[in-house]
Amino acid sequence: MLHLLRQSSRERFYHEMEAREILSYLPQCDDYCFASTGRSLISLLIKQLGLTDEDTCLMPAYVAEGVIQPFIQSGVNVQFYTADEKLFAKPEALETQIENDPSIKLLVLIHPFGFEQPIKPIKKRLFHKKIRILEDCAQSLFCKNAEGDLLGGEGDFSLFSLNKYLPVPDGAILQSYLPAVKVASAGFEPESEERKASIQNYMEHLHLNFEMLESDAPSESQEILEKTGDAYERYYAFISHNLSLYHPCPETLGRLKTIDFEKMMAQRIINTRFLYENLRNNTFRFVYETWDENCIPMTVPVYVNPGQRNRVISELFDQNILLSTLIDKWDFIPKDQIDNFPMEKQFIDSHLLIPVNEFLSINQMEKMVEILNKILTK
Repeated sequence: MLHLLRQSSRERFYHEMEAREILSYLPQCDDYCFASTGRSLISLLIKQLGLTDEDTCLMPAYVAEGVIQPFIQSGVNVQFYTADEKLFAKPEALETQIENDPSIKLLVLIHPFGFEQPIKPIKKRLFHKKIRILEDCAQSLFCKNAEGDLLGGEGDFSLFSLNKYLPVPDGAILQSYLPAVKVASAGFEPESEERKASIQNYMEHLHLNFEMLESDAPSESQEILEKTGDAYERYYAFISHNLSLYHPCPETLGRLKTIDFEKMMAQRIINTRFLYENLRNNTFRFVYETWDENCIPMTVPVYVNPGQRNRVISELFDQNILLSTLIDKWDFIPKDQIDNFPMEKQFIDSHLLIPVNEFLSINQMEKMVEILNKILTK
């Protein structure tokens, strides 16, 4: 047993050293776990909190499947809160919902697409309720709040999922600010062939995405799009049922050492600023009407007429511009309560995501925005 503990300590030190640069972009926290997937870390948090089938986690209905699945698999009850037009929780409604359900022990708050969801007003209302807050920062790595502090430092726990934001096949970090709830874990599984295959599937997914960036022919892009989707689903088939803790894979650790994070952030800021300053077509309406450099997104969400969305996607794809949606594995609105979640339903039905990632040069952004400005609603 002592040998295993020493080995685990050595492995933790190795992975900390390999990831020390990315860790420097997170809020300062001494207690953290760096693992392969966010869902495995949520499963770890559930165990460390001692949540059971008598407890409830409150979260948004528009949420990643990887957030909700560990609670369901662990038997913890899940309830949803309603969001506003920015997909933010409404503090007053939250307080009422919590007052009516004493089983609620954990609240998940998301910073959607890198835009800051105010945490302090909610935390203040929950101070005497002994309800813990998990900040989901999967889409907000490098982003800051209005005071200039990195997002993820105001809740009781924060979760960062690297492959939601960076071109790496895995990697997630869970931080705990509660001395009574430790998450630094020694319980990592040894590598398996199935897990290695899933990483290779994600690497194929990344490779095909880069191929699509280089493609100028819509027919070729469509073929690549289908292949990259298939590669992702093969990766997902493994992680969707496996909540075991694995160390981040060597491919991720290697890539993290080669990414110029400052250059990446600078290009995303340039691209986002250009989009906000130059998109003038009323066909598109920004979900977040204002933007500043505290937010460093990968994509910017806009609303379009839901009846025109597919046509807009098709017309732009024919001009080699791929606007995406985030619906699959994100829509958990209860089918018998759709009317209770109007903003979530509106977003699911009407949004498009415009890329502003670092792989797009300013010249490519100029060309894309020029084409976007010419799309007409029929």
